[in-house]
Amino acid sequence: MSDTLLSNIPVAYASCREYDVPLIRRQITALFHTLNIGQNVFCGKVILVKPNLVMAKKPELAATTHPAVLQALAEVLAEFAPKKIIIADSAGGPYNLPALQVLYRTCGLSPLDKLPLVELNTDCGFSDVEMEDGQRLRHCHMINPAVQADVCINVCKLKTHGLTGLSCATKNLFGLIPGVEKFEMHATFPQIEDFSEMLVDISEYMRTHTEYIALCDGIMGMEGNGPTHGTPVSSGLLLASRSPYALDVVAEHIIGCENAAIHLDAAAARGLVSRNWQDIPLLFCEDTAEMASYSFRKPASSSGKFLKNLSGIMGGRLAEAFAARPAIRASGCVGCGVCVQSCPVHTISLEKKKQKKIAVIHPEKCIRCYCCQELCPKGAVVLRKNPLIRWIH
Repeated sequence: MSDTLLSNIPVAYASCREYDVPLIRRQITALFHTLNIGQNVFCGKVILVKPNLVMAKKPELAATTHPAVLQALAEVLAEFAPKKIIIADSAGGPYNLPALQVLYRTCGLSPLDKLPLVELNTDCGFSDVEMEDGQRLRHCHMINPAVQADVCINVCKLKTHGLTGLSCATKNLFGLIPGVEKFEMHATFPQIEDFSEMLVDISEYMRTHTEYIALCDGIMGMEGNGPTHGTPVSSGLLLASRSPYALDVVAEHIIGCENAAIHLDAAAARGLVSRNWQDIPLLFCEDTAEMASYSFRKPASSSGKFLKNLSGIMGGRLAEAFAARPAIRASGCVGCGVCVQSCPVHTISLEKKKQKKIAVIHPEKCIRCYCCQELCPKGAVVLRKNPLIRWIH
């Protein structure tokens, strides 16, 4: 497919205001019909449904793909006679069967295992993947269901993100890296520009090795300090596209965070998408008169683009000084150690203070990946802006 065609892949849009399975099923059917996705794509194929299961949180908190969307999708897919529908993701943390069982139970996915042709993944193995065309990532491990799939349906969530600005289709495929190896990726690519290129490399591997579809659960989105500790917000939409980048550029516009995601700059530089949402063909499903727009509150770290412009000044020391820093809210810390385990550069420790153990971040090695903030089960890691940046923004 030529770069010109890649940059003009359409995004289909459908209104959907509630997590009602029959309603969602009708709208997904309409989205697929609008994009001319049908029997030939799914029949006899192994389908990977890749939700956003970033951590074990209840569906109403809007951190994870809602089970009603997954059920509706599975019911639509079953009509196309696939060989198998496997729902699989790797959250931040250990990738093992007990962790997966907690994830499925907490996120409301356990009943989906009873649907025809559907399996909740229990294979905790991974495979070596060579990326011949990767610009930053040439080799990695991916969870087995991703490598074995004929079709990948990337069922992402409409959320802000502390590190990448946007957590939607492109960022969601980072979950194909098994467990704690994601922390190693952060350590390997500590600069946001390199990390963003790596995200595009992963997306390109899946887009070129499978029949690829991105489907966004935007019925309830998340604003503020996403992807796990923001605030749920009703946005009432479903998006679909054969391009993760086109879907993400449109999603940026919808939530009022245009040009926030540096990984979309990287995709645009490769000719994979236009950075102007108005260049992307929008296809509206029946009963959807117009595209809604919102002004999602941005994460505390939302000065990313501004800091990128400072990266060449004084060897990047200004950007380093101005970046939002993670800090422990001692009153909320229970000393569980999740942040210690998730820190790619091992700069967090548990220390005894006032008769209890709390986490302490040693800032000299911190790479501002915000894994600790994202994965803290108690929301006890906060992001503190430099006072000047707080004043500007």
